[in-house]
Amino acid sequence: MNKCTIFCAVLAFWSGVLADTSRTFSKDCFNITGVISFNVTYKMADDKLSSYTVKLSEKAAVSDFNCNKTAGPVSATIKDGDNSLVVQFGINDKKTKYAAIDPDHWGVSSMTYNYMVKAADAKPQGMRQATAVGSFFVTPINHTYSCSSQSLKLENVTMVTGNHTITIADEFVLFEETGLKLSVGPNQTVHNDYDYHYCKADQKVKDIVPIAVGVALAALVVIVLIAYLIGRRRTVAAGGYERV
Repeated sequence: MNKCTIFCAVLAFWSGVLADTSRTFSKDCFNITGVISFNVTYKMADDKLSSYTVKLSEKAAVSDFNCNKTAGPVSATIKDGDNSLVVQFGINDKKTKYAAIDPDHWGVSSMTYNYMVKAADAKPQGMRQATAVGSFFVTPINHTYSCSSQSLKLENVTMVTGNHTITIADEFVLFEETGLKLSVGPNQTVHNDYDYHYCKADQKVKDIVPIAVGVALAALVVIVLIAYLIGRRRTVAAGGYERV
């Protein structure tokens, strides 16, 4: 095997690894960064369910947004071919809880995914819309939400046929992210670790690390103490034999 063959193999490997690189969608009032994909579950002709995954392509871009809170919610629309993701943010800068968002916090109040189902076995094929409404990724104002891996279920799948909107039971979409960084508001600069608000899964990992370090240090102290006592005992024993 020559050098070119080895180099080409390594290059092909890293090309595959880097294919899932993080994407950034940013405007003056929001920043969305991460590897984002959608796991689409649809109904087949026999009423059984099947699924496939759609990843945001390199062509995905912010096609519409609103940063003027007086004109409506802060929002972002990311378009990728036939599909689009609409994210609406809720910002509660009051001193009382509002729309399930704590005071001085912000969060995602709704997420809507418009997508085309082209699978040959889909019943029926065509455009669909899946929605999640609530309070997601809630974070203190002037902090950035961070999560290494998380998913959000978008349900209430609807489809427009003629002049009617129908609901397709049992279908849903999972919004899946890896390495998500999400911020809203004019202050989006992260200076240190305290500027992040971590998801629960990452918080547990961060709690485990100092505990593990503490346990390891305690075990090391015990080992050193035992070694010292054993060494001292041997020294005393050796000294006793000399006196005899």
